[in-house]
Amino acid sequence: MQKLLEKLKWNNINSAIEQENNDFQFKSLKKLYENIENREIYLFLVMANALVTYQLSGKWEAYWEEFSNYFSRIKKISEDNIIKELQNFIKNSKNNRRLIDVKMQRLEKLHKFLDMFQNKKEFYYEDMEILRDDLALLMNQALDAKTIVFAVKMFSYAARNYFSKLVLFPYEIEIPIDSRLETIYEIYNSDKNIKIKEFYKTLSKQLNIPPLHLDAIIWCNYEELKKN
Repeated sequence: MQKLLEKLKWNNINSAIEQENNDFQFKSLKKLYENIENREIYLFLVMANALVTYQLSGKWEAYWEEFSNYFSRIKKISEDNIIKELQNFIKNSKNNRRLIDVKMQRLEKLHKFLDMFQNKKEFYYEDMEILRDDLALLMNQALDAKTIVFAVKMFSYAARNYFSKLVLFPYEIEIPIDSRLETIYEIYNSDKNIKIKEFYKTLSKQLNIPPLHLDAIIWCNYEELKKN
């Protein structure tokens, strides 16, 4: 881990935010916010889409751009039809073609969450740990499940546009483990007794950067870090 710390030691929370602002996902969500007709359903739309962003058939960049472009064009989206429109989008997506039936069921579960979410948007942004807990309970998943944590991350990206303010991720929300993080872990972890989640928790504390903000740093610098 020491070698990875040396490579990342120039980072701090400010550089993490700067890299997040240049993340293709953040840019896609900003474009959507600027073009969507009904901004009141923007946050829920982004969070719900994140919950079905897994096992993609295309690249992540292409999928989030596709999502942004699609809902920038939809003119009559509202709380009444938002789940249906999301389902229609997924069914016709070029980059999200796998496990369609399962993803339809996940979106159906969100019907009962919609009203509560719409009334607590700013509350959830101020305390994203509670949003994580409520989503995990609703979806019957672990608190550190990748899709749950990723949904909180995308909600935060969207909330920065919606509320025009920045709220930092709490340290208690873990980093969503994906193939890139697994690769970096294998390269830089010399003690096999240290599990991957413990590895990134330690790295987060050493850098004084919350795990979800660390995620963007690893993502943006992945190709360079992979060279060891």
